[in-house]
Amino acid sequence: MDNKITVPVRSLVRYSLLASLAALLQASGGFFPGPGHVLSAFSALPVAVAGFMSPWGGVACFAVSVFLTFVIQPAEAIILVFCNAPLGLVIGWGLHHSYRIFNVTLAGTVVLTTGMLILTFGLGFPVFGPIPVERSILTLLPLYTGLAFVYTYAWFRFSQGMIKRLIRTGFKP
Repeated sequence: MDNKITVPVRSLVRYSLLASLAALLQASGGFFPGPGHVLSAFSALPVAVAGFMSPWGGVACFAVSVFLTFVIQPAEAIILVFCNAPLGLVIGWGLHHSYRIFNVTLAGTVVLTTGMLILTFGLGFPVFGPIPVERSILTLLPLYTGLAFVYTYAWFRFSQGMIKRLIRTGFKP
Protein backbone atom coordinates (compact mmCIF):
# COMPACT_ATOMS: atom_id res chain seq x y z
CA MET A 1 0.00 0.00 0.00
CA ASP A 2 1.34 3.37 -1.03
CA ASN A 3 1.01 6.12 1.60
CA LYS A 4 1.72 9.10 -0.62
CA ILE A 5 -0.23 12.30 -0.08
CA THR A 6 -1.36 13.78 -3.35
CA VAL A 7 -2.44 17.37 -3.63
CA PRO A 8 -3.52 18.85 -6.96
CA VAL A 9 -1.15 21.47 -8.34
CA ARG A 10 -4.02 23.94 -8.60
CA SER A 11 -4.57 23.72 -4.85
CA LEU A 12 -0.87 24.19 -4.11
CA VAL A 13 -0.80 27.29 -6.28
CA ARG A 14 -3.90 28.69 -4.56
CA TYR A 15 -2.51 28.10 -1.07
CA SER A 16 0.86 29.59 -1.96
CA LEU A 17 -0.74 32.69 -3.51
CA LEU A 18 -2.97 33.13 -0.45
CA ALA A 19 0.03 32.69 1.86
CA SER A 20 1.99 35.26 -0.14
CA LEU A 21 -0.89 37.72 0.04
CA ALA A 22 -1.22 37.19 3.80
CA ALA A 23 2.52 37.74 4.27
CA LEU A 24 2.51 40.92 2.19
CA LEU A 25 -0.51 42.31 3.99
CA GLN A 26 1.03 41.56 7.39
CA ALA A 27 4.40 43.00 6.41
CA SER A 28 2.80 46.24 5.22
CA GLY A 29 2.49 47.29 8.87
CA GLY A 30 6.26 47.44 9.13
CA PHE A 31 6.83 49.15 5.80
CA PHE A 32 4.07 51.79 5.98
CA PRO A 33 3.29 52.70 9.59
CA GLY A 34 -0.25 53.99 9.84
CA PRO A 35 -2.00 52.83 6.66
CA GLY A 36 0.07 49.64 6.70
CA HIS A 37 -1.24 48.70 10.12
CA VAL A 38 -4.78 48.95 8.76
CA LEU A 39 -3.79 46.71 5.86
CA SER A 40 -2.03 44.23 8.16
CA ALA A 41 -5.35 43.44 9.84
CA PHE A 42 -6.52 42.00 6.51
CA SER A 43 -3.89 39.26 6.63
CA ALA A 44 -6.48 37.05 8.35
CA LEU A 45 -8.64 36.96 5.20
CA PRO A 46 -6.32 34.89 2.94
CA VAL A 47 -5.80 32.38 5.75
CA ALA A 48 -9.58 32.19 6.26
CA VAL A 49 -10.15 31.60 2.54
CA ALA A 50 -7.52 28.83 2.54
CA GLY A 51 -9.09 27.30 5.65
CA PHE A 52 -12.49 27.43 3.96
CA MET A 53 -11.13 25.63 0.89
CA SER A 54 -9.50 22.92 3.01
CA PRO A 55 -8.71 22.94 6.73
CA TRP A 56 -5.26 21.42 6.11
CA GLY A 57 -4.70 23.89 3.30
CA GLY A 58 -5.39 26.61 5.85
CA VAL A 59 -2.73 25.16 8.13
CA ALA A 60 -0.28 25.09 5.21
CA CYS A 61 -1.17 28.68 4.34
CA PHE A 62 -0.65 29.63 8.00
CA ALA A 63 2.81 28.06 8.11
CA VAL A 64 4.02 29.44 4.78
CA SER A 65 2.70 32.94 5.48
CA VAL A 66 4.46 33.00 8.85
CA PHE A 67 7.72 31.92 7.22
CA LEU A 68 7.39 34.50 4.44
CA THR A 69 6.53 37.27 6.90
CA PHE A 70 9.55 36.34 9.00
CA VAL A 71 11.74 36.69 5.89
CA ILE A 72 10.14 39.96 4.73
CA GLN A 73 9.44 41.77 8.01
CA PRO A 74 10.48 39.80 11.14
CA ALA A 75 8.90 42.25 13.60
CA GLU A 76 5.45 41.64 12.11
CA ALA A 77 5.75 37.85 12.08
CA ILE A 78 5.07 37.60 15.80
CA ILE A 79 1.68 39.30 15.42
CA LEU A 80 0.79 37.01 12.54
CA VAL A 81 1.72 33.90 14.56
CA PHE A 82 -0.32 34.77 17.65
CA CYS A 83 -3.22 36.90 16.38
CA ASN A 84 -4.14 37.24 12.71
CA ALA A 85 -3.33 33.82 11.26
CA PRO A 86 -4.92 31.76 14.08
CA LEU A 87 -8.04 33.92 13.84
CA GLY A 88 -8.19 33.39 10.07
CA LEU A 89 -7.68 29.67 10.54
CA VAL A 90 -10.52 29.38 13.07
CA ILE A 91 -12.86 31.39 10.85
CA GLY A 92 -11.93 29.38 7.77
CA TRP A 93 -12.48 26.08 9.56
CA GLY A 94 -15.80 27.32 10.90
CA LEU A 95 -16.97 28.33 7.44
CA HIS A 96 -15.71 25.07 5.92
CA HIS A 97 -17.61 22.93 8.41
CA SER A 98 -20.64 25.27 8.56
CA TYR A 99 -20.42 25.73 12.30
CA ARG A 100 -22.80 28.15 13.97
CA ILE A 101 -21.64 31.74 14.15
CA PHE A 102 -21.68 31.79 17.95
CA ASN A 103 -19.41 28.73 18.15
CA VAL A 104 -16.93 30.16 15.66
CA THR A 105 -16.98 33.55 17.36
CA LEU A 106 -16.40 31.94 20.74
CA ALA A 107 -13.51 29.81 19.43
CA GLY A 108 -12.00 32.83 17.69
CA THR A 109 -12.35 34.88 20.86
CA VAL A 110 -10.49 32.25 22.87
CA VAL A 111 -7.71 31.98 20.27
CA LEU A 112 -7.32 35.74 19.85
CA THR A 113 -7.46 36.49 23.58
CA THR A 114 -4.89 33.78 24.28
CA GLY A 115 -2.63 35.16 21.57
CA MET A 116 -2.88 38.70 22.91
CA LEU A 117 -2.17 37.53 26.46
CA ILE A 118 0.86 35.53 25.34
CA LEU A 119 2.18 38.55 23.44
CA THR A 120 1.54 40.98 26.30
CA PHE A 121 2.57 38.95 29.33
CA GLY A 122 4.63 36.09 27.93
CA LEU A 123 6.77 37.98 25.43
CA GLY A 124 6.38 41.55 26.69
CA PHE A 125 5.20 42.72 23.27
CA PRO A 126 2.74 45.63 23.52
CA VAL A 127 -0.29 44.58 21.46
CA PHE A 128 -1.99 47.98 21.63
CA GLY A 129 1.07 50.12 22.09
CA PRO A 130 2.60 51.05 25.41
CA ILE A 131 0.52 49.64 28.25
CA PRO A 132 1.60 50.49 31.79
CA VAL A 133 3.38 47.57 33.43
CA GLU A 134 1.18 47.96 36.52
CA ARG A 135 -1.73 46.45 34.60
CA SER A 136 -2.36 42.89 35.66
CA ILE A 137 -3.81 40.03 33.73
CA LEU A 138 -7.06 40.38 35.69
CA THR A 139 -7.58 43.94 34.48
CA LEU A 140 -6.64 43.27 30.85
CA LEU A 141 -8.45 39.94 30.45
CA PRO A 142 -11.98 41.44 30.24
CA LEU A 143 -10.74 44.17 27.88
CA TYR A 144 -8.97 41.69 25.59
CA THR A 145 -11.89 39.24 25.69
CA GLY A 146 -14.51 41.86 24.85
CA LEU A 147 -12.42 43.30 22.05
CA ALA A 148 -11.62 39.84 20.69
CA PHE A 149 -15.31 38.87 20.69
CA VAL A 150 -16.37 41.93 18.69
CA TYR A 151 -13.35 41.66 16.38
CA THR A 152 -13.94 37.95 15.71
CA TYR A 153 -17.64 38.48 15.03
CA ALA A 154 -16.86 41.29 12.58
CA TRP A 155 -14.20 39.19 10.87
CA PHE A 156 -16.50 36.20 10.62
CA ARG A 157 -19.19 38.27 8.92
CA PHE A 158 -16.67 39.97 6.63
CA SER A 159 -15.02 36.67 5.65
CA GLN A 160 -18.39 35.04 5.08
CA GLY A 161 -19.41 37.88 2.76
CA MET A 162 -16.12 37.81 0.86
CA ILE A 163 -16.28 34.04 0.36
CA LYS A 164 -19.88 34.28 -0.87
CA ARG A 165 -18.76 37.01 -3.28
CA LEU A 166 -15.87 34.85 -4.50
CA ILE A 167 -18.20 31.90 -5.09
CA ARG A 168 -20.64 34.11 -7.03
CA THR A 169 -17.81 35.20 -9.33
CA GLY A 170 -17.01 31.59 -10.21
CA PHE A 171 -14.42 30.67 -7.57
CA LYS A 172 -14.47 26.94 -6.90
CA PRO A 173 -13.14 25.97 -3.47
